Amino acid sequence: MASEKRLNSVCHSIAHHATSGLSFIHPHAVTACRQYNAKSITADLLAPEPCPEPFRSNEPLRRSLGALADKLRSILAAERFTEEDLTEASATFWPDPAFSDDYSAICRAVIVSRNGRRFEHTLDCLGRSRVP
Repeated sequence: MASEKRLNSVCHSIAHHATSGLSFIHPHAVTACRQYNAKSITADLLAPEPCPEPFRSNEPLRRSLGALADKLRSILAAERFTEEDLTEASATFWPDPAFSDDYSAICRAVIVSRNGRRFEHTLDCLGRSRVP
């Protein structure tokens, strides 16, 4: 296993990817929050199905969160880690109150190592760090 310090980079990378246009999660997450009157959506990126149960009927959201979990695995591998090195990996999305469209979400990524070391990054849709 690589140095656990690299997990901070993994966490930051997954938060950036999740808020980028490449992941295409944001419009589906914001729409689902509004549709289900939810403040946020949290995906368990280590689960076989990362999309939370109440939102699974939203196929684009379910598929984009599955792709985010796949992306996490590829980022972990690039840093010489596996899912087994983690006890938690999640991404929580909520609408950015600074914008009124469905394309502006905030994402908080959390990774916890087997040794209990916690890494967390919260980014807005413009890639800027935010305080949750």
